[in-house]
Amino acid sequence: MSAGERIPGATVIIPTFNERDNIAALISRVSAALSDRDGEILFVDDSTDDTPGVIRTLAASAPMPVRLLHRDKPEGGLGGAVVEGIRSAAYDVCIVMDGDLQHPPELL
Repeated sequence: MSAGERIPGATVIIPTFNERDNIAALISRVSAALSDRDGEILFVDDSTDDTPGVIRTLAASAPMPVRLLHRDKPEGGLGGAVVEGIRSAAYDVCIVMDGDLQHPPELL
């Protein structure tokens, strides 16, 4: 990338299933990693617990846009969640990360 060129924005797609305990860290760490570019975090959630509520609450004060796509009737498992995330992404560049923090956000 040449001097003066802006880094393209990205949608970080995070499929989740009962990951409420990881949401705050995900939002904080992804936001810090992408602080030099436009972007959004898109949670594609298949949870049966209160993960969607946690996402909604934390999204209100997040340092970058956070969206939630909750699937009441998930189809296709993890792959289906990723496809729905890509279809719903606000940016052309999409990054997929696990909701259990196995992919360190700092590497974005």
